[in-house]
Amino acid sequence: MIYPKNFPDQCPPSESNTASGEFYRFIKKAHPKPLPEDFLSWRQENPNKECPRGVSECQACGVSVHSSLDDAKNLSRRIPSFKNSKIARGVLNEKLGQIKPTPSRNEKSHHTWWIPENSEPEHFFELI
Repeated sequence: MIYPKNFPDQCPPSESNTASGEFYRFIKKAHPKPLPEDFLSWRQENPNKECPRGVSECQACGVSVHSSLDDAKNLSRRIPSFKNSKIARGVLNEKLGQIKPTPSRNEKSHHTWWIPENSEPEHFFELI
């Protein structure tokens, strides 16, 4: 698989897994279906910023998804930045890159997903 050139060496990390299973992603825009810009990494959205504390450059190049719909819904109720977002559901497969559990105190089912070039992830997700 070919990953974007801005990914650091050893990214995705060797301890990541082949993408597979059902995941949920917050969609920022109020449009009828997920679009490519809904799958930009933190690094793509913030090319000149330093990574947030506790986030590696590799993780910043990945996309956040959740394995639990309940966790995603709870986040959308508790975290102001998610309140105006919608949730999309997708089923990942081996052609869609690598994934790794990256839970935090507030996001127990959080995973980082590294998307290969030319994957068009928006076609694998639908709003719920």
